[in-house]
Amino acid sequence: MSNKRLDIGDDEIRIIASDAKPRPRRRLKRRIAVLALAAAVAAAVVLWITRRTDADDYTPLQETVIEKSPAQPAAEQPAADEPLPAAPRGYASRRDTTVNGTPLIIITPVNATARLIAGNATLADSAIVLAAQAADIRKDNGEIVGTFVLDGQLVSKGEAKAGYCSIVNGDISIGVADATPMLEQALMTDGYFFRQYPLVAAGQIVENRPKGKALRKALAEIDGNFCIVTTSRPLSFHDFSQALIDAGARNAIYLVGGATETVYTDEADNRHIIGSTTDALPDNVNYIVWQ
Repeated sequence: MSNKRLDIGDDEIRIIASDAKPRPRRRLKRRIAVLALAAAVAAAVVLWITRRTDADDYTPLQETVIEKSPAQPAAEQPAADEPLPAAPRGYASRRDTTVNGTPLIIITPVNATARLIAGNATLADSAIVLAAQAADIRKDNGEIVGTFVLDGQLVSKGEAKAGYCSIVNGDISIGVADATPMLEQALMTDGYFFRQYPLVAAGQIVENRPKGKALRKALAEIDGNFCIVTTSRPLSFHDFSQALIDAGARNAIYLVGGATETVYTDEADNRHIIGSTTDALPDNVNYIVWQ
């Protein structure tokens, strides 16, 4: 019989050591907890890697950047109690839409003034926010087709096409007429004038003699704003005119179509191009531009 005391006094502490091993159930719970923690950490790592990979590989659909304008240093303000407000920067806004199954690209200049420019070096000007070829060029002699006025000077004369565009004091007018006082105003105010096929007049289709289908481009008045409208697939003149009306055009004249280039600068100062470029352009190539 053991000599150990079995009773414990109020002023005594007895320490009891046990050699008993942990129960199997407790050991199993610990293992499950460790495995669950490891699985949670692994899942978090996989999620982080997946999100990072998706972010790196994702490329949004957008127009290809041809040139990005370099940042310009802020202009020094004249000494005054209040600095002069900066002039709003010009840019072009693009909208892709489909009307009755016809895809259209509508590019509208913002805070910019229109004019005509002639020559191959036109599109190199970084101040241009939107440009598209205006009057046609004859293939036989390289001369401009129809009446053309540049800075108030009569460069070419003729009425091969009834549609016209005049720019007087920065204001654009387009219409259809064999004779129009807008030509005289352009000559008297150092303005601009050119002839092209009429497409839409007062919301109505203007029929044209050329047949067949091709990529088309127009200068159109939509919701009170003048814009460039291009097609991404070949259309007849009639179908193009109807698509312009469906898009809300009240007036429109044709511009040099096909795959000729249209250049614009977006609100982020990125330069874009629609169509093809070529170095083999005639000396009289001309553009309607907004600056």
